[in-house]
Amino acid sequence: MQESGPKKGSVGIVVDSVADIPEKYIQELDNVRVVPFHVYFQGEGKEYLDGVNITAAQFYEKLQQGDLGMPKTQGPSQGEYLKAYEEMLEKYDRIISLNMSSKMSVAYNSAQLARQMLPDKDITLVDSQTASMVLGLYAIQAARMAKAGATVEEIVKKVEYYKEQTVQLYMVGTLKYLRQSGRVNQVAYLLGTFLKVKPILTFKNGMGEPAGRELSIDRAYLNIVRHIVDKYGERPIMVAVVHSAALEQAEKLKELIMRKANVKEMIISEIGPTVGAHGGPGMVGATTIPLD
Repeated sequence: MQESGPKKGSVGIVVDSVADIPEKYIQELDNVRVVPFHVYFQGEGKEYLDGVNITAAQFYEKLQQGDLGMPKTQGPSQGEYLKAYEEMLEKYDRIISLNMSSKMSVAYNSAQLARQMLPDKDITLVDSQTASMVLGLYAIQAARMAKAGATVEEIVKKVEYYKEQTVQLYMVGTLKYLRQSGRVNQVAYLLGTFLKVKPILTFKNGMGEPAGRELSIDRAYLNIVRHIVDKYGERPIMVAVVHSAALEQAEKLKELIMRKANVKEMIISEIGPTVGAHGGPGMVGATTIPLD
């Protein structure tokens, strides 16, 4: 007779769409439920769900249409998390919810409120303190561990280890969108544009912050690779190279990393609307976690 309820001890993973996990990994890891962020353009009056009715590529096409205005993004509501948790609890008796940095979005707070509505259920929230494929790598590894039979405690401990060991660096192609979103001031914008500076950003303590600047794309890529090699040496690593409408440049950074580091798994992912709304097109970066 087939079991109708969750398998005892089973763990399901819930993750925000801002994780930018490529669809083939979602299909491979059938124990992952993605909760979409919302995005809309001020001049269009239509709301989209990230990864549901708008792709990253479609978003960047719209972003460069001047008549649509600046995009706005919003995290999932309490009700959307509640629905995701209830659906996953039909298959799994324990859930780990991996969320975008609580300092950058209200999504984590909404997830907390949803959890409080299910007080008798085993739901563990993890503030990733980051976004994009950093969160994506955490979710992929968490899902793989869960499928292999790891406990919630073991998985959360591993994610916390990753958070301490992660390298995440992004070259911004243009300061235009950071300026319009309030992430850089007018003086810094004009100076950076005049000098053609390529800013490099990272996440620290849950917030995006500057990590350097270079005068060319090539020098920016070498800077990123140097940080990876300095951090890990010969240690085996998993890498995600991310980009916003810049696949050719992402392939270039990928090849540099593959030549210099001990890469055991490489993923290329397009940055979705939530991060892309602030960074704009032309962002290229890499995030890495150790596999030892």
